[in-house]
Amino acid sequence: MKPIKVIIYKYTGWQGLFTIPESWCEECDLLVRAVKGEIEESGARAELTIRPWFLWMAVPFFRHLGWHAPILVVNGKMVSQGIVAKREDIRRALQDAG
Repeated sequence: MKPIKVIIYKYTGWQGLFTIPESWCEECDLLVRAVKGEIEESGARAELTIRPWFLWMAVPFFRHLGWHAPILVVNGKMVSQGIVAKREDIRRALQDAG
């Protein structure tokens, strides 16, 4: 069985030539923690990738019309953008993908 591919495009942290402080987008880090926690709790076989939004912004925009970080994509389907997704929504997305 293939692992579930989970991608988070986040605005904070290393962005290639510069680093954006976490205080500029608290939602980014809250979403990463929520997704990691839900993967652990559910026992889902998921492969989590966190990508810098500035370097990858064209991918979520042209594939999913996602333009506002943080963007959560599970198996090619955008689950949320610009907010911290609810744990129930993350769990449902992982279950639907698995």
